Amino acid sequence: MLIPLTLARDQPLQQQLYDQLRGLIASARLRSGLRMPSTRVLAEQFAISRNTVLLTYERLVAEGYLETLPAKGTFVGRRPAWRQASLVEPQAPSEGSPCGGPPFESATFQGPGRAAPSTEARVAETRVGRPDPSLFPAGRWRALMRGALDRLGAQFGSEHPAGSPALRNAIAGWLSTSRGLAVASDQVILVSGRQQALHIIARVALRRGMRAVVEDPCDANAAAALAGEAVELVRVPVDIDGLRTDCLPAGDVALVHVTPEHQRPLGVTLARGRRIALLAWAERIGALVLEEDCEGELRYGDMNVPSLMSLDTEGRVIMLGGFCTSLGPWLGLAYMVLPRRLIAATLAAQRLIDDSRRFLEETALTELLGSGGYARHLHRLGKAYASRRDALLTALRRHFGTPATTWGEHAGLHLSWFPPADTGSPGYLAALARRCGLEAAALPAETRGRLPLLQTVLLGFGALSEPQIASRVAQFAALAQATSPAVALAAD
Repeated sequence: MLIPLTLARDQPLQQQLYDQLRGLIASARLRSGLRMPSTRVLAEQFAISRNTVLLTYERLVAEGYLETLPAKGTFVGRRPAWRQASLVEPQAPSEGSPCGGPPFESATFQGPGRAAPSTEARVAETRVGRPDPSLFPAGRWRALMRGALDRLGAQFGSEHPAGSPALRNAIAGWLSTSRGLAVASDQVILVSGRQQALHIIARVALRRGMRAVVEDPCDANAAAALAGEAVELVRVPVDIDGLRTDCLPAGDVALVHVTPEHQRPLGVTLARGRRIALLAWAERIGALVLEEDCEGELRYGDMNVPSLMSLDTEGRVIMLGGFCTSLGPWLGLAYMVLPRRLIAATLAAQRLIDDSRRFLEETALTELLGSGGYARHLHRLGKAYASRRDALLTALRRHFGTPATTWGEHAGLHLSWFPPADTGSPGYLAALARRCGLEAAALPAETRGRLPLLQTVLLGFGALSEPQIASRVAQFAALAQATSPAVALAAD
């Protein structure tokens, strides 16, 4: 493949190469998904140093213009950040903010056909925190699905709109033993995944012109689902103790979305004192609290902080849970636990969005929970993933200095790593790490602009073995240390 470039020898070659490639991609002359020539081929085509091409590619990868697929090559980004238009750029923060930044800045989602510059939606394309498919209890699940097939006709015509009564009862029992929640089965509603649950809750809790609080940074997909059309999102910053409750806004707010057990994306746990403060604020303001707990099943060490729902005495907390982390994203089941006053409205909204039935999966999962198989599976997962987490922490400490500054290592399948200041920009380091086969992503540049302390690289450890983690971090460190600091810091 020949790329139409013209390089002048009396000007910096790397900057010319970067500018021209970026222009070709942005103008769609290099189409999304197109395979790029290798660095060696491109260097030979223009008689330039291969290192010049390599550094240019890494910079374009860090910015989302290119993406690399291990053992396949480098491709034009399939969903480039500059084409994702869903949020209006926030207004500049007012002076004298009590939180030292823009926690009260808001962004309004636009309806179809009303494009606007992207901010929160401009997220790293690489997702971190994938589970290991080899740890899925495939043999046991196969037997459970066969049993469900044998009973396929027994429940025909008796489906409940909230899902299988037996599974809802099993989930209520599991939450009682694992979270200390005294909830009844009729408060549990089954849904086809986390994203569907977020859309249902938005339909129930939010109307045009209302305000909803989201964490900053937050998962952009969650923000988009909750916002709907013309709903104002108020960002509240996160630190090592989770959502900063001292930065919660005054005035009317309909809903606040939090991920207290393993914050998305930073991984931190919401401190107990802040949980209490959040519930007190919600009662004072009249807001509902959406507690997302999809990654809370995997905990390492002492994490005995009570759930928000267990602390709630006013019926304001909705819990969203699921099995995408513990069993895998291939199991499309999640659940909501609701205050009783919201059950009827939620069922009505669910019927409008999805009335599908999942008899086989629900039957199999009921048996897995009821037999104790799920608890045993979680115990095995906890040991395996904790060992991989330890391998990642050890490797970071060995190759980047002691101690490695990390957040979020107590739960889930990824953590936040704060690299040494002279190592390189987060976007650049994340691109290098992905090149070495690690799961890595950086926060969007505008998030780091709003919250400059969060110069972090997100690193996943679930899908790699301990030896793989050790060798790939060593390779990543060698690459990072071989790059000049000026280039590394300018490449984001």
